[in-house]
Amino acid sequence: MDHYKEENVMVLTYLGVMSFRDIVESSITNINQANEHSSTKMLIDCAYLEIKANRTELFELPNSLYTKWGMNPATRLALIEPRNLHAKTTAEFYVFATQNLGWFAKMFKNRKKALEWLNEK
Repeated sequence: MDHYKEENVMVLTYLGVMSFRDIVESSITNINQANEHSSTKMLIDCAYLEIKANRTELFELPNSLYTKWGMNPATRLALIEPRNLHAKTTAEFYVFATQNLGWFAKMFKNRKKALEWLNEK
């Protein structure tokens, strides 16, 4: 986890196998740090993610947990597309569900495009 001060972007990088519990713990920490920095921009690098969570679990993040944890409703979530096929299809579902629940989320092939979207006015 990192904070790009100049752009006020929170960066969360997932490497390797991550369970739903791992994602919950990292998400809570990331949201708390975003709130400390008054940041509503999150770059989530999933390029090397292998996910061990199901769709029902992931749906709970935008459906109820983000609000419960105090995430700003204006937060933009830019995901870097996973290279692992299973993780990619799971991330696509997460982005679709997140968007349908009123959050701002989008998936990108690289950081440059993700940061451009995060920094749009």
